[in-house]
This record gives sequence, C-alpha cells and structure tokens, in this order.
Amino acid sequence: MMSGWIYILLSSVCSVAIAHFLKAAEFKKLDTVKVLTVNYVIAACIAFLTPSGAEIPSNISEQIPALLLAALVGVIFIANFFIYSKSVSKNGVGISVAAMRISLLIPVLLSTIWYLEPLETRQWIGIGSVFIALFLLLPNKRKMIREPLSAAWLLVLLFVGTGLGDGSLKIFEVEFLSLVSKEQFMGTVFLSSTVVGLIVIFAKGKFKFTRQELLLGALIGVPNLYSAIFLIEALERMNGAVVYSTINILTVLGATLLGMIRWGDSLTVFQWTGIAATIISILLLVS
Repeated sequence: MMSGWIYILLSSVCSVAIAHFLKAAEFKKLDTVKVLTVNYVIAACIAFLTPSGAEIPSNISEQIPALLLAALVGVIFIANFFIYSKSVSKNGVGISVAAMRISLLIPVLLSTIWYLEPLETRQWIGIGSVFIALFLLLPNKRKMIREPLSAAWLLVLLFVGTGLGDGSLKIFEVEFLSLVSKEQFMGTVFLSSTVVGLIVIFAKGKFKFTRQELLLGALIGVPNLYSAIFLIEALERMNGAVVYSTINILTVLGATLLGMIRWGDSLTVFQWTGIAATIISILLLVS
C-alpha cells in the first residue's frame, strides 16, 4: 500500500513539472505545437527503449486491441493539449487547469461503477470534498458565464478529453496489462501523438525548430511519460478512485504553490479555502 502512495506522489510531481515547463514555453512565446511534438518524440523513445521486466505474449494478434487503444489514446492526448492551449488563451490558465483536474469524475466513475471497486464512506466524503476544493480553487468563476459559447465548449472538451485520457489508463491496467507492457503501451500512445503533431506542423508549413523548443520539448517529454507510468503503477496497487482523486488534488495543490513561488501568482480567499479543502480531502482518502 505504501508503495502505491509513493507512485501517486511521483506522478503528481511529474504533472507539476509538466505544468511548469509548459508555463515556461508560454512565457518564452514558443510554438506550443512544436514543443509538444518534441515532447512526444522524446517520451516515445524513452518508453520503447526502457526494458520491461514483465513477461508478455509473443503473439502479436493478442496485442492488437491494446495497441489500437494506445493509438486512439495518443490522438486524445495531443488533441487535448491543443484544446488546452486554446482554452488558456480564451478562458485563462486557472479555469483551464481546473477543468482538466475536475475531469477525474470520469475515471472515478469508471473505477467505481464499471469495475465495481468498493469505496468506504469516508472515501466517498473525501471524493466529494475533492470537487469542492477544485471549485474553490477555480478563479474568475463569472468569466465562464460571460465568455462566448465557443470558449465554454473548449472547457467541456477539455473536461471530456482529460477524463477519457485518464480513464483509458484504467482500462489498460485492467484489460491489457498482461498482454502489453506499460512501456510498450505508453510508447505507442506517444508515437501516435507524435504522428498527429507532425501532421499539424506540416499542415502549418513551419518546419524549423528553435533550440528552446527542442529543449523544453525534451524536458516535458520525460515527466510526461513517467506521470502516466507512475499512475499505472499506483492503479496496480490501490483503488482507482482514490488514486485518481489524490493525484489530481495533489497536482492542483503543487501547481498552486509553484505558481506562487516561481511565477508570482496570487491567491484569493476562496482559493486559500480550496487549499484547506484539498488537505482535508487527502486526509479523508488516505486515513
């Protein structure tokens, strides 16, 4: 059980690192598509080159469904990042991140309803308090009402895309882990994302990468891979609803602190209340 919490923490740290490097890319006004594509190239290479200790069947036909799922997830992953970049522009970083993190509803429901993973009463309360915490951390709530419909739909797509991406890892862990290694699955995911990114770059006709785009893409690629690997490791050891809830709330908390310390972000009273609710949520989930 303790190792599960370690993997949860590591996955959260990786997610916060990704947010930091993406913020740096935005601050430096780099081409987000190119940065993300480099990120997926690096992540795919590391995944495929990392040896797996798991024994997997040599019959490729048994692996096809898992690899097809991985290819689909790869499209979802990079499309979700594209949506995120658009949403940041129209809705702001805080609202967009909150929409991504509250999407934990989708994998939590998948774990609890479809896979029938039981929860104790205190854990239900903890999961409920997660949503309260995320709502309190959400800045500029009235802005969502004033924004045009297109901006609101970006948040909906961001919510659904992130939830589907995270939920797919649960499906892999339950249905396909015995057929395909974590590294092979995630490598295929990132390879699929790379292909999509290259298609977009070629469509835009901008083929030259700057040194900073290559560097930040590489820096994002490593935690991008291992945030998913650590998540799968945690899912193998612990209840999926608890894993998803805790990782999301720790990521929000970590990103909030990072924003204050590194990027000079300020918090409202509601957001400080949200941080307190975050701590309560974690205590309810782990006690």
